[in-house]
Order: sequence, then C-alpha cells, then structure tokens
Amino acid sequence: MVAEHLMISFLRTRMIVPLVIAAIGITAVPVHSSANPSIPGSTSGIDGPIWIPNYGTGSVFAIDAATMAVQTEIPHVGDHSMVIKEVPDHSRLFVGNFGPFNWNVSVIDVATQTVIKRIPTIGPAYAVIQMSHDGRYVFVPTGLSVVSVIDTQTLDVVRTLPVLLPPGPSHMELSADDSTMYVFSPATATAYDAHTGAVLAPPIVLNGFMPGWGAISADGDLLYAVNFWSGITIVDTRSWSVVRTILLPVDGGPISATLTPDGSTLWVCDYMGKEMYVLNARTGEILRRIPTPDRNPVYVGFSSDGATAYVTLVSEGVPLPYWTPLTGQYTTSFEAYWAKLLQLDTFLVAYDTEQATPGREMTVKGAFVAGVYPG
Repeated sequence: MVAEHLMISFLRTRMIVPLVIAAIGITAVPVHSSANPSIPGSTSGIDGPIWIPNYGTGSVFAIDAATMAVQTEIPHVGDHSMVIKEVPDHSRLFVGNFGPFNWNVSVIDVATQTVIKRIPTIGPAYAVIQMSHDGRYVFVPTGLSVVSVIDTQTLDVVRTLPVLLPPGPSHMELSADDSTMYVFSPATATAYDAHTGAVLAPPIVLNGFMPGWGAISADGDLLYAVNFWSGITIVDTRSWSVVRTILLPVDGGPISATLTPDGSTLWVCDYMGKEMYVLNARTGEILRRIPTPDRNPVYVGFSSDGATAYVTLVSEGVPLPYWTPLTGQYTTSFEAYWAKLLQLDTFLVAYDTEQATPGREMTVKGAFVAGVYPG
C-alpha cells in the first residue's frame, strides 16, 4: 500500500473506485461518551482567523470567520500544503506538505506571517499531522511508512518511528495522555507506543478499506475510523475491538469524520455522495443527511461553541484513469492535485449546526482540506 501513498495526489489515494466491498458485521456500541474539547492544535483563539492551506497553490490563507473574507495569503508555504496545526500560544503554525518534489513540514511565524523553517521528513507528510495535547510535539505520518515527531519549540525531529504493521499510514490519532498513537492503514488500525514505536496492540480489521480522516473521543476510549468503502467503524481502545460499523451507501465515499466540541455528534463528509452525515457519536444512529449538490465535501471544522461548522468543499474535477501498482487495476479519481491548473473552485462554507443550513462562504481556485478554526 506504500505504493499508493506515493501517488502524486492524496485524493487519488483515497478516491479509488471500489471493485470489491468486504462483508461488514455490526455489533453494539457501549453507551458512554464524554465532552470532546477542540482537537489539539486546531484552534486559533477566540478572535483568531481560520487558517487553511490551499493544496492547489501551496499557500496558506487567513480568513475572517465573521465575514469569510480573506485577510491574508501566505504564498510559497510548501509543495501541495495539506493540513495545518497551531501551538496553544498561537505563535506558530505547522503545515504538512504532501510533495512530491519536496518532503517537509513548514513552520509559519504567526506574528510576521512568514515561513521561518522547513523541516525535512522521510517521505511526504501524508494525510494528517497531529499535535500532542500540551502542544509540545507534532506527529507526522509519511508516505514512506514512518512517523516523524517534531519538537514545536526547538523545531527539530526528535523521534522517527517506523510503521510496519501494516505499512502505509493514512491517518493517526493520539491517546488522551499522548502515550499511544493509533495508526490507520488500509483496512486496519494498530496501536503503537508514541515514544518507542513498539507495537502495543496488533492490527485490528476496520470492516472497510482506505481510511480517511478519523477522530477519537476526548477520553481516548473510542476511535472513529472512516472507511472510504464505505462507512464508519467505531473501535473501543480498552478492549481493542470493533464495537460498531455504520454502513453508508456503497456508491458513497466518506473521507473524513469530525466530532463536535461536546463530543455528542460526528459529522461525516461523503465525498463521492456529495452529502454530509451527522451521526450520534454513542450509538452511530444517522441523525441527519445534509446534501451538498454539485460540490464534494472534504472536511468539517467547528467553532469552539459548536454552533458553526466550517465545511471545506471542492468543485467536481475531471476523473482521469491511473494505474494502481498494488492491485494491477485502472481506477479513476478526482484530480485535486491539479486543482490550480484545472482552475477548480474550492469553497469554505459556514453551516449553522442546529439548522444544518449553509450561510456565509468564500471561494478561491485550488483545493482546501483541513484548517485551524476560531475558538
């Protein structure tokens, strides 16, 4: 699967048209949940802007959340900048750059809005970067099957942890005490010691394929794995077992899942289905389906009070064939990698979470993914 992670588009890797859908079993989920505070590194402060990378241009935007107007654009941040984190004192931003020509994490000084360092990584910073709860470290899974751990104060890589069971990380989450990293690879998840890289729990089957951006409850007891083919799997980290699989339409393609700040609901972006699902985080019950016609939803971030959902959407691209070495098959995908060349539109839309209705929005050329949000 490493071969697919080295494909030149992250959406190529995630948007493969399925040929085989696995049989999926459903069991009961424990009835417990806790408030889920803002995701570490994903808040810019009460009066802060929305910081979001433009994958299509390699720049980072600061957007006024009240007006959805662009305050500034920081150019030349990296080669296909994908995801971003901010330290708790709001002084620095860390931006994962997918490549393929330069593999690194860019560090932006917020005060001067300039790139102050590019930290090389072993392989492209793939689909996600995670920040420890105290803001001291950034964990960067890469396309060459390692996790680089960056000290946010010294800006050095302090640990390089191999991901071998199985290879090819596509998403990861950290336990509440930052001692364990849960690494998602195609079809499975494995628990590793976040300090030594030792395997703490063997690979567990996720009842689907190609995990997208997932989530973890604030207490670290529940993991939410996104299966692009096609649903959400809930894992109990204490028993290390799948406790529920929520099936979505087989022709859909969920790509991300984000918990609301209170941890009560999970918002799922169905990229191929052009809609969002709102799930009860305890039971997995589908509470709402929110259509996004003519737009593909990618990721949801929330205001600190949970009243506003900031949804990233992209315009439909051109499906082009490409060769998948692992399966030896031709497949098609959305060409986000060429978003600027194709003059594709990307949108950031503020949704009222209670009414599930869109409000203010902004549009630029390129492709937005996940950002840092006011709170």
